[in-house]
Amino acid sequence: MAVLRDPAGLADGALTVSDMAMFILSLFDGRHRLSDVQKEFARLFGKAVRLEQLEDLVRQLEESHFLEGPAFDAHVAALVRAYREAPTRQTQVDTGLGVELHQLPIALGAIIEDAEAGVPEGRLVGLIAPHLDLRRGWSCYADAYGLLSRANHAERFVVLGTNHAGSAPVVVATGKDFETPLGTAVTDRDFIQRLSRRCGTDLCEFEFDHKREHSVEMQVFFLQYAFYRRPFRIVPVLCPDPCAPTDGDGDAGRLIRSFGEAVADEIRADGVSTCVIAGADLSHVGRRFGDDRDLDEAFLKQVEEADRRILRHVQTIDPEAFRQAVADDQNPTRVCSAGNIYAMMTVLTRMYERPRLQAHLLRYHQAVDAEMHTGVTCAAVAFTLKT
Repeated sequence: MAVLRDPAGLADGALTVSDMAMFILSLFDGRHRLSDVQKEFARLFGKAVRLEQLEDLVRQLEESHFLEGPAFDAHVAALVRAYREAPTRQTQVDTGLGVELHQLPIALGAIIEDAEAGVPEGRLVGLIAPHLDLRRGWSCYADAYGLLSRANHAERFVVLGTNHAGSAPVVVATGKDFETPLGTAVTDRDFIQRLSRRCGTDLCEFEFDHKREHSVEMQVFFLQYAFYRRPFRIVPVLCPDPCAPTDGDGDAGRLIRSFGEAVADEIRADGVSTCVIAGADLSHVGRRFGDDRDLDEAFLKQVEEADRRILRHVQTIDPEAFRQAVADDQNPTRVCSAGNIYAMMTVLTRMYERPRLQAHLLRYHQAVDAEMHTGVTCAAVAFTLKT
């Protein structure tokens, strides 16, 4: 049996299907009629499938929103409308925190207190932290946000996340405030509107992508805990893969670079003290992600070497070299957050002169679950400006 789940959360629940049903679903591609499916099924399995059975399967798929078509389009339109009409973007219960919601403040406090990295010299202007669940990303969260809580006094945080399962082919913001168990983080809507005008596009056109995406929200939790005594604003943005083509104008890398330059120009224009955060994980390895080998010591060492090769370009703050390194290797370890790391470095290198801007690798970490054949890596990196 196979279990099908929609990572975007548009379909309801999950479907459990047999290998025969899986073959039938593979033919539901917009090019085959049901009569074609019957013929292909008979050719492969040597027996017939009744038309009534296929029609019943289609009905089940439509009712559970697993099949594209008019019913699915209407369902998605209703979800988008509800998100746009809601007063805030609310925390999803199943975002994979790694702790129960009521335990969130305790966990955040314990993580920040567990920080081991010292405070680099200079003003903190940028940060890379994980978007893993709290337990697996604990050590990198600790060093990243332990540092931020001690060494940052920004009035605004541009929080760049990864668009894992959304529909936007380009960078997408949301104007919604983030309502979490720790309160409401206020979004700088004026900044987003000005930024949209500077970019010449509506950055919130696909803002529904933010509804279930957790990579920005994980950073917001820490900001709310660390700075609960003083007001701050956020600019929530999701980034696509900078090495991929887009459905729009040009390649994703060029569009992300233009966006990052626009962010830097807008920050300089309004003069508000701003820190840029990338909620970024690195490699995704193991059988769960398609590797046909165990997560043994030799393989994990190879993964670390690959991660550190691209992290060297982060440490030298060279966004183009970083993007090219991921693209050249065709991303064999499935680094998921090249887009927001690239965007963040573009912002910082546009704003600050290179000799004054420095990057500090605080920690590198591999979260490995050998039993589940899953390994995800992450890092904590601080960007400081010499004063």
